[in-house]
Amino acid sequence: MIPELPKASSLVCLNGEFLPADQAKVSVWDRGFIFGDAVYEVCRLYRGRPWLEEEHFARLERSLGELEIRGIDLSLLKKRMYRLIGKSQVSEGLAYVQITRGVAPRAHAFPEPPVPPTEFIAIKPYDDAKTQASRVSGVKIISHPDQRWGRCDIKSTNLLANCLALEHVKRQGGFEAALFDKQGLITEATHSSILWVIGGRIFGTPGEDNILPGCTRLLAGQLADRLGKKIEDSKISLENLKKVDEVLLMGTSIEVMPVVTVDETTIGSGKPGPIGTELQAAYRESVREWLDRTVVIS
Repeated sequence: MIPELPKASSLVCLNGEFLPADQAKVSVWDRGFIFGDAVYEVCRLYRGRPWLEEEHFARLERSLGELEIRGIDLSLLKKRMYRLIGKSQVSEGLAYVQITRGVAPRAHAFPEPPVPPTEFIAIKPYDDAKTQASRVSGVKIISHPDQRWGRCDIKSTNLLANCLALEHVKRQGGFEAALFDKQGLITEATHSSILWVIGGRIFGTPGEDNILPGCTRLLAGQLADRLGKKIEDSKISLENLKKVDEVLLMGTSIEVMPVVTVDETTIGSGKPGPIGTELQAAYRESVREWLDRTVVIS
């Protein structure tokens, strides 16, 4: 029996065509399906407006460039995303955008001449209530070896290692995985960035090929400015992460999420700390200010 699909918007946009999701068809020879030869982005929607849109699309453009996927008009892609948001009537949700290299006979080398890329957009409602409850209580993260490929700076759809790590964590009752490299140094989580606080100072891992430049992580620097602080690039071992005052996750859907347990070690007092609480308040204030000065584009 085929499981029922999640209740997303009834419409999607496939190669510029707006149609019901169950009528959207992609070739079995699409390189995104065969090789994971594709990139994607996810924007959070507040009141039907895509938050950090410019940052997400700048990262999408970079990912497309790194994989040499040509032929995408990003301005047209944005217009289609806005049209789909309007048609979906989703106010609080997530906008998913995926671009594959396109349809071609199966071969590892890029098709020559290049084929038209496949463009896919979907809108999904997002209920923040459960996430907000976790922000209040704090969450547990569990360490896991970082077994992803070496170009995690590209937001590709090759997420099997992320899925395996998160499944391992979920089976142990954790919220996220704290990934660590062969030297025992923390890189990031499966779908969020990791920050930590020591003596009131905020630290985060520097941008490298094994770390995705998180849009929310970049925003964190602006939020820290509001608190009269800055985020300092640093590296930290898994063992030392367990000794800090606060650990925070930052991501598109979770915003700022306090971590109260790493493996079986309690962080700080075992409750969300003051810096994380202030950052989350600054995050929501930033969203409110943005909503007040933006308009819906149809």
